[in-house]
Amino acid sequence: MTRKLKSIQSRLEKLTTFPAMPELAQKILSLGPRPEMNELVTIVEIDPGLAAQMIRQAASPFFGYRGKVKSVRDAITRVLGVDRAMNLAFGVAAGKGLRSPADGPVGRKAIWVHAAYSAALMQSLAECLPRDAEASSGMSYLSGLMHNIGLLLLGHLFPTELSALNKAILDNPKVPVIDLEQGLFMTDHTEIGMWLLRKWNMPGEVITAVHKHHDVEYRGEYAVYANLALLADRLLQRLDMGDAGSEELPDAMLSALGLQEDDVTGALQNLLEARSDLDSLANHLATAA
Repeated sequence: MTRKLKSIQSRLEKLTTFPAMPELAQKILSLGPRPEMNELVTIVEIDPGLAAQMIRQAASPFFGYRGKVKSVRDAITRVLGVDRAMNLAFGVAAGKGLRSPADGPVGRKAIWVHAAYSAALMQSLAECLPRDAEASSGMSYLSGLMHNIGLLLLGHLFPTELSALNKAILDNPKVPVIDLEQGLFMTDHTEIGMWLLRKWNMPGEVITAVHKHHDVEYRGEYAVYANLALLADRLLQRLDMGDAGSEELPDAMLSALGLQEDDVTGALQNLLEARSDLDSLANHLATAA
């Protein structure tokens, strides 16, 4: 191991200061789990880019709304609902503090494209779950947006080394990305993302999705969010997107969630109808950071 890599690992081990949660995200989180719609509208409208993206998302074919969405209030009351709108707004705002390098397989652009697709897909999968499943579509959406935030944090803290990781991924396409991370950083995005979200006092559901979304066997607390993230990652691998390393949908996980493979693949097909809107959201997320 080179001296440089040892230095990276030493810096990670001693790391005690993480980026602060962006101010807009703090304001959204301060509204609590059941915010008043007027309060959420007021905060979203502070950021014109966020407001425009919320309106565009609500008008997307993904939601099937046939009327016109002219304002943030329309987007929330007619299409998204307060829960889903708040989680979309928070996810967009939270990523703004992390300035990772833009290009490469795990650069900022690729991560936000994957995040936008994962969020929409996890939301759709959550709506396919049995009625007694303890999962909300809004929390699923937020978990999808945030589940790879550890890669953004690695790029924010170590931009030069993230470029080395990008090169390693391109040079070793058959090696799982998470193994390459361990070799370079002696940790990976699931662990460092978990550390950040704990510092930010994020909900346990999201922290679990971040930490356990590569763990096929995980069935512990909030497993539904981690398991949905894993399924979404593997479905998106079929579009050559993300770092899942496999397209297989584990039978045991589908059974534990009460899902049929047809439901899951159908959700992916529905997602493809909204690709232009998801790409727009991803571009906003990548450029706003």
